[in-house]
Amino acid sequence: MTILVIVVFAVGVFLGAANGANDVSKGIATLVGSRATDMRRAIWWGTAWTAAGAALSALVAGAMLATFGGDLFATGFASNFAAALATLVGAAGWVAFATRFGLPVSTTHAIVGALVGVAVFAYGFESVNWSVALGKIVVPLLASPLAAFLLTTAVLHVAGRASPSAERVDCLCVDAEATVVVGNRGNPRGAAMAASPSLGLRITRGSTTACAIHRPAAARVTLGHLQWLTSGATSFARGMNDTPKIVALIFAAVTLSGAAATSSLFIALAVALAMTCGALIAGRRVTRVLAHDVTPMDAREGSFANLVTAGFVTTGAVFGWPMSTTHVSSGAIVGAGLVRGSLNQRTLRNIALAWIVTLPAAAGLGIVAYAIASGLTP
Repeated sequence: MTILVIVVFAVGVFLGAANGANDVSKGIATLVGSRATDMRRAIWWGTAWTAAGAALSALVAGAMLATFGGDLFATGFASNFAAALATLVGAAGWVAFATRFGLPVSTTHAIVGALVGVAVFAYGFESVNWSVALGKIVVPLLASPLAAFLLTTAVLHVAGRASPSAERVDCLCVDAEATVVVGNRGNPRGAAMAASPSLGLRITRGSTTACAIHRPAAARVTLGHLQWLTSGATSFARGMNDTPKIVALIFAAVTLSGAAATSSLFIALAVALAMTCGALIAGRRVTRVLAHDVTPMDAREGSFANLVTAGFVTTGAVFGWPMSTTHVSSGAIVGAGLVRGSLNQRTLRNIALAWIVTLPAAAGLGIVAYAIASGLTP
């Protein structure tokens, strides 16, 4: 392995770790914010599901690899190693900086900013396939948080109307119920009647408290359970969505370095490991912001916000639409806060500013890195 490949892997792994530290919050913020569990358990839960999604992405995320592996650039465009490395540096530098200050930013956003910024600086505007950039990247990035906000708001309004009482329906109870079936035993006149027992399932709904008191032996599925499941689904979707983008950048840089081809599966596993380590070591700071500083929430609001986020991000991963889990999750949480009537305006302004700055900041860091790398590499 040449020194160039080592540098690429080091920067790529650093980007994966920064992504893990910043983005693990997007799947678990509702768990922490609703006090369903503590920070440590939530991070372990989110990290485990993210790692699973990252591993699966190596098998099902071909569309995303194509988008970030070459479709973004004009036909006939040929990049070089310095540009590929600079893109990694620009994205990694900005995500790490934002994580240090607790700002929930989008790794996808940072990658796009660095990719386009470096390409335009090094090769001119004609090097970018702007129709792909707008149609497959910019539109999903802009539309997905708004769609998540609107859908979460609508779902919570509908759920509130369906359960308007102070004691909300948040539990399904399932247990066996014995019934007696009465019928004749072949007597056409019905003179001889017989009773036979029958066993069936009885499903009822109510509040968690009422279910525990009146149906203690029943199997119960509560909103608390749903919140854990949707949190895991969101983290899994994030792993599927984010890993291929980083893998594509590393793969391109390794190829352009002139080294022998490296398996994309190996790169994906290395990125998954880096994301896991980053989440476990430094995932608390951004999680606190989304969990506590945007809006208070309960299990009902957190479950629906996670469900919307997981649905959007999974769809994006399968069809190669690079949605930002940060943007989608934040949009859903803001939607929940709007329904509740409690939003921290100062926190929202800080997050919005970070989103606006991400593109030019990542592009600027990438351009500086390109200027340095092009002077150091042949």
